[in-house]
Amino acid sequence: MTEIQAEETLETSAAPEAPLVQGTLWSAIWKMSWPMVLMTVCTSIVGLCDVQVAKVLGYSAQAAVGIAEMVVFVYMVFFMCMSIGTTAMTSRFIGEKNLPSAHEAIGQALLSVIVMGAIVTVVSYILSPVVMRIFAPSQEVATQAAHYLSVYGLFLMPFGINCVVGAALRGSGDAKTPLLITGTSTAVTIFLDFATVYGNWPIPGLGIRGIALAGFAGSLVGSVVGLTMLSRSNLARGLTMLWPPNREYLSRLLKISLPSGLQRLGWVLSTYALFFILNHCANATAALASWTIGLRVEALTFMPMMALSLAVSSIVGQNLGAKQYDRAVKAGWHVTAIGIGIMLVLGVLMNVFASTIAHAMANDPDTVAYVESYLRINSFSQPSIAVGMILSGALQGAADTRAPMWITLSAQWLFRLPAAWFLVVQLQYGPSGAWIAMVCSMYLIAILTACRYQSKAWLKIKI
Repeated sequence: MTEIQAEETLETSAAPEAPLVQGTLWSAIWKMSWPMVLMTVCTSIVGLCDVQVAKVLGYSAQAAVGIAEMVVFVYMVFFMCMSIGTTAMTSRFIGEKNLPSAHEAIGQALLSVIVMGAIVTVVSYILSPVVMRIFAPSQEVATQAAHYLSVYGLFLMPFGINCVVGAALRGSGDAKTPLLITGTSTAVTIFLDFATVYGNWPIPGLGIRGIALAGFAGSLVGSVVGLTMLSRSNLARGLTMLWPPNREYLSRLLKISLPSGLQRLGWVLSTYALFFILNHCANATAALASWTIGLRVEALTFMPMMALSLAVSSIVGQNLGAKQYDRAVKAGWHVTAIGIGIMLVLGVLMNVFASTIAHAMANDPDTVAYVESYLRINSFSQPSIAVGMILSGALQGAADTRAPMWITLSAQWLFRLPAAWFLVVQLQYGPSGAWIAMVCSMYLIAILTACRYQSKAWLKIKI
């Protein structure tokens, strides 16, 4: 036996017990859920802060931030999908007490996002003026969005590192450290949002570039904190395995991650199509601004569902690795029940306070009216969001990423967009037609995802 093999054998035998396969299932859900809920709330607050600060620069700036960030989301998909693969592999290997394989997966995931980050940042800088002219409803919005995107592209590499580090820690059963990383990043971003726009600091006249600079700085600080915390954990050896590339582990990561990436990419591209549909409204800029604002407000409700999705992903992965299949199945349904209860309450609140929120987030009368209709109509979709997001996360934790991909793509492209076009353009319902199509498609996703989960076919998937 070689020295390396002996070290890995010792490391495997000394691997800690997977924390999410012990104790009651409810305690494991609580342990993973509350830090993830707070983490995603932090993310939502940043999005709302960006839009609120942009309000000072005019409602065209609000539209510009929304459009630019949707373009950035295309780039972010590459990193977010890698986090799915990292969580699935890390949690499964931790459940199996196979720590060396977990280290190898983490190292290769970090290598992937660093290389992708460098490439995508350059592409973003070069293409931002061209892309913005295609999607923006006016030259003013296009110019501001290009300024924003040219700076915000720097955000991508540290964001990718944060995705992988957070995914690895969650896969090991540690949800508190990702919360610390995100909380630090959020604090820096919000401080600089207000400092650059309201305080005109550190460089006067940054305008919308200041909002982008704040996002980059916050992400960079978060990545430094994340790598430091990872180096102090039992996953630290993964930092030494970035090089050389390991084809076996890269292939396994991509097999799990790519369907998730295509799922998110399909969602983003369908959103772009929705932008084109909203451009047919009488006041296109107000419609786009209202979509930007409404989505960020709604994120305060569905981001906690993303947190529960991330939590159940790790729980399912570890229990599958430990061969506790019944516990893995129950985890998905238990967390879904929690999510539905939360979303019923939040949906009622969204409907009741729709007018108050709309007036707080916008000044233009048309934008206020469109935001109010967005919140009232989408309040009815909240329970379906819980089912779709949480069970999709459970499937992804089991490395079943193809089923959620096909469900999402079918619901978005074969149902939501045709329905939105018919209601907005043919029947001329205005933005409300798009909002109705969104709600109906979310219920379709929920039903199909629940059917897939209940089939239990995902229990047979190997990593």
